[in-house]
Amino acid sequence: MKKKKVIRLTEQGLVDAIKNTIAKLAGVPLDDLGKNNTDISDTTSTKTKTSSSGVPSNFGKVVDKIIDEFEGGYYHPDMLKDGRVKDSRYGGSGETMFGMDRQAGKQESTSAGKEFWDIIDKENARSNWKYNYMLKDNPALAARLKGLIVQIMEPLFNQYMEKYLTPESREIVKNNPKLFFNFVYATYNGPGWFDKFAKIINNEVANGNTNPDSLADIDIMNRKNSGNSLIAQGARKLDKLGDTLA
Repeated sequence: MKKKKVIRLTEQGLVDAIKNTIAKLAGVPLDDLGKNNTDISDTTSTKTKTSSSGVPSNFGKVVDKIIDEFEGGYYHPDMLKDGRVKDSRYGGSGETMFGMDRQAGKQESTSAGKEFWDIIDKENARSNWKYNYMLKDNPALAARLKGLIVQIMEPLFNQYMEKYLTPESREIVKNNPKLFFNFVYATYNGPGWFDKFAKIINNEVANGNTNPDSLADIDIMNRKNSGNSLIAQGARKLDKLGDTLA
């Protein structure tokens, strides 16, 4: 009787065998496992992935929309001083790009934020870039900066969601595209505004209003009546986008 060959795997051999099986199931080369956070869900699921906080991970798409529709391109305070920009509302603004305010946002306290502004400094943007420059002639650099913004803003969004919204409100916001967009945008406005908008939504939900469309309308109305012209301007744009956010 022919003896069966017994294969004894070392611990590393077992790990390699498991990785090889996962790679085959995922339909990716073995060497690609672990790159760019590749996992089984990347290739075997069509569901929207979520971050560790449970919010939809299409954050980058929302950031793109906010930049294109609300925040715009480059600005430096020099532009107000020399007359290239005449809107006095920018008097309190520091250097900004794609909605990142270098002075108020303190992004350089994070590694992603430091890299973001280092890139802009290396481009000598203060001298070379025009007002509202969007890098349309350099899409690779634009994509790089937007990717860094996601790294800057998504942790803040998650933090504010946990801190300012009640669990019930949070579930409604993260599962409704309009409210999700509104509160990502509120993250750009800073924790004070996020808290203000969150309190109103929390109160509505506590009083029995759990209709996402109604809550989104209330959120936009509160922006319009905020008493701040730039915040109100954002509300009008949100209103125009309407069902495109759904």
